[in-house]
Formats: sequence, structure tokens, C-alpha cells
Amino acid sequence: MGTDVAPRREFIVGDGVTIADCVTAYLIDWANEQRLIDDFPQLRAYLARMYARPKAPQRIAEAFANVRAGA
Repeated sequence: MGTDVAPRREFIVGDGVTIADCVTAYLIDWANEQRLIDDFPQLRAYLARMYARPKAPQRIAEAFANVRAGA
């Protein structure tokens, strides 16, 4: 499969962030931690766009806090 399978757009579905983007960003983040996307600049750029969203740092911090509280 080629690396350019979808038209260039900012989000997975439509013109704004949806649950599809949240799930995809989570998966791509894991892949990034495993260095699996090093050769895929489009995926790295997508992840950077998702993290650059104004509420992303707050949501990520809340998610980590919930994980820690449950541990």
C-alpha cells in the first residue's frame, strides 16, 4: 500500500475534528513512540496538528491523570 492513500486534508472525516481523529491520533502517537512513523512525514505532521490544537494539552493531561488515578 502506498503512503499517499487519501486526499490531503487536515482531518480524517470532514472539516473538523471528530472521534475518528482522536482515535487515529492515539494510535499514531503510539506508533511514534515506537519510532514506526519516522519515514512518514504526513503522519508526523498530522500528529503535530492534533497536538497543536488549543485544548489538546489540557485533554492529554486529563487523560494521564485519569490513568494514574486508576493505577
